[in-house]
Amino acid sequence: MRILGIDFGDVRIGLALGDSEARIASPLDVLVVKNEEQVIRDLLDLIQQERIEKVVIGIPHSLRDRARSEQAKHTMDFAEKLREAGIDVVEEDETMTSKLAAHQATEAGLKGKRDDLAAAAILQSYLDKR
Repeated sequence: MRILGIDFGDVRIGLALGDSEARIASPLDVLVVKNEEQVIRDLLDLIQQERIEKVVIGIPHSLRDRARSEQAKHTMDFAEKLREAGIDVVEEDETMTSKLAAHQATEAGLKGKRDDLAAAAILQSYLDKR
């Protein structure tokens, strides 16, 4: 099964592609958010073109008390819009994925690749649990 990983942000959305059989996630792309409706349309087109069967979206949690933040609520609202469009969406804890991705991007000399690396880390976390 082909799976799309999403690191949702207000300015950029990182995307990764994975396969449930191979259990490997790879960075795919970064979408710049100009308007959310267009992003939804672009994602639906990508999902159809790539024959994606499931979307895994990272949900941020507070490290101290695991409470839902405003960003988490916004991300969950975005996930719900995808569900309303008929997409199978799974939520995955994204705690520390952005920091891990920033470190990986710096180490590899990939400036500007943090968002899709974070999406790959989120998706890989999901795949590793299966």
